Amino acid sequence: MSGNTIVNGAPMVIEQGTQDLSTRQLPREAESIPQHLPKWFTFAQKGNPKKAHLVVGAELGRIFGTETFNERGKYCTHATPFILAANAAGNAAMIQRVIPADAGPEATIVAWLDVLATQVDDYERNADGSVKADALGQPIVVGQVQGYKVKWVVTHYDDALQAQQFGRLTQTAGDQVNSTTGTQSTRYPMFEMRASSQGEGYNMSGIRLWAPTTKSVSAMPTKMMSQDKAYPYFVSVVRKSTPTATPKTVESLFGEQKIMVTFKEETIDPLTTKRLYIGENFIQAYENLTDLRYPELQGDFGSMHVYNANIEAVLELFQAAEVPFLNSSSDFTSDVAEKHLFNFVSGTNSQGVPYHSFVFVDSVNTVRFTEYTNVFAAGGSDGTMTNEVFSQLVIAEMERYLDPNDEVQEVAVNVESVIYDSGFSLEAKYALCGFIGVRKDTFVHLGTYTAGERELTASEDHSMAIALRTRLQMYPESDYYGTPVMRGLVTGRSAKIRNSLYNKPLPMTYEVLKKSAAYMGAANGAWTNGANFDAAPGSIIDSMTDISVTWVPASVRNRNWDAGLNWVQSYDRRSYFFPALKTVYDDDTSVLNSYTVAMAICQLNKIAHAAWREFTGDDHRTNAQFAEDVEAFVSRKIKDKFDGRYVIIPRVQFTDMDLLRGFSWTLVSQIYAPNMRTVMTTSTQAFRLADLEA
Repeated sequence: MSGNTIVNGAPMVIEQGTQDLSTRQLPREAESIPQHLPKWFTFAQKGNPKKAHLVVGAELGRIFGTETFNERGKYCTHATPFILAANAAGNAAMIQRVIPADAGPEATIVAWLDVLATQVDDYERNADGSVKADALGQPIVVGQVQGYKVKWVVTHYDDALQAQQFGRLTQTAGDQVNSTTGTQSTRYPMFEMRASSQGEGYNMSGIRLWAPTTKSVSAMPTKMMSQDKAYPYFVSVVRKSTPTATPKTVESLFGEQKIMVTFKEETIDPLTTKRLYIGENFIQAYENLTDLRYPELQGDFGSMHVYNANIEAVLELFQAAEVPFLNSSSDFTSDVAEKHLFNFVSGTNSQGVPYHSFVFVDSVNTVRFTEYTNVFAAGGSDGTMTNEVFSQLVIAEMERYLDPNDEVQEVAVNVESVIYDSGFSLEAKYALCGFIGVRKDTFVHLGTYTAGERELTASEDHSMAIALRTRLQMYPESDYYGTPVMRGLVTGRSAKIRNSLYNKPLPMTYEVLKKSAAYMGAANGAWTNGANFDAAPGSIIDSMTDISVTWVPASVRNRNWDAGLNWVQSYDRRSYFFPALKTVYDDDTSVLNSYTVAMAICQLNKIAHAAWREFTGDDHRTNAQFAEDVEAFVSRKIKDKFDGRYVIIPRVQFTDMDLLRGFSWTLVSQIYAPNMRTVMTTSTQAFRLADLEA
């Protein structure tokens, strides 16, 4: 500060630097989220089961594996066609993987070094240190020296009990024997990697680990080797799309085919200041789960443990045995602090010259780590994947929606708005009702049909609808205002999907999904003009065929309507349609029995939460300014979002209690909507033609 102060009149220039007045406070750019945002559960080839992912398009295959959505594959459930239909319409969804309880542990790679202290052959060397061969190409043995025969052995964990040993392995007896002394080798656990989640699909993930030399790369990181006294290694992640496919290298977050690592802790590349210790940088090079500014990415491997004490111990042995053969081209000296410069991965120095006292041996269970050797994880399995298991797993997830303290109640993160019954068991259908139990921004679509069971008759559909409607009535819309349940819809009948690989019957909630995705599923959050389906031609069934029941007498329609059951009937000789899509709201004079009105209200509740997040903590506006700004915020959010169907007026009020408290306010979103017209009275009047002319 003293340099900016005028002390006296001595001639000089006081430099105060530059003041930046060009900056602006940027508004937070809203994420593109459709109003119709389904929540799906699925068995999957891979993926994190602990959270739902907002995905659409190619992201489905990237996150969950392409085989997951094969309608004839092992992971297919009755929900799979629903997921594909929404995705085909460009409708993003929240998708969460579920894993059967009997699935195996995460696939693993456990790398051991089997070490035998013994006499090893020493060979005649060329001037460059390479091994000299005779006329038959065989190395010329000049004697024996005290050293080590070693081999890499890779294992994995087969069950959950074994998997508990991850990171806790200890040295064990190896399978090599010193023929002279009878001494058995020692097998050291060196490192192990665990897949990021359970599943057989991770058995197709693997690594390549190799030690570069001056013969394989243009320049070795000599500065790092000199300063940190550590040998550099390269590691790549590889993956197969199918068990018989050719492995492909997985790119890191920075698009790299390989990353440089060391097995020495606290290694920092002096050229780039990058941390190189494999225990720190391997996993994070391939995943981003926390920095939400960038796309979320889960790597093939989720954890790694390095047995540093074992590595330190064997390197000290190997270095000491090689000391008698050191020369000017050696990477290390006899100083034990340089033991990490010993290349224990492939057994050569940085010039590719084999060590004298360190010899690799091969047997049926050995692995040679090279740039071209793929070492795959193993031990992963998928467990029992049936409709019954699927239902039970979804039931467990639905219970979370009834817990007000569960994180699924955080609407800023869990942005789903609808859930569909794709053919669940009755027990699971009941559980789906809990989706609307606590949150007010969600809607549930129930179907009467259970996948894999026989198709229901008209009376059975009616009976099932009564049961489902009764369960939904457990979750009234408002106990404050005394408003019954409205954010639920029951669709009867079953049918098959037209032109689909999935050839089994599904509930006709599939048709409602298709129409809803086309109308309300755009990422810009606006309903698509011309795609409405509350009347013909949008109400005509165009995705399903072989409908279970199509004739509905007038008296049965009255019964179905009272039961909250939506049905299909003939539109003409060649097509069928939904005569209405009614929520389970029980007052026919209300606009709340309209599906589209209920969906609009769900969105208004989401916008209300967004308004709270935007303005909570404000202490610089007057009440009038605050009300004006909140109303303007909501008005912007609803502008052009509902296909011009409704008049919506946000009102911010300060009740007497709000004014007394000083910290609260009340937002009322008023929606004006037309009633759903479903009943027509018709008659015919006969006149004389002369009456018209008159």
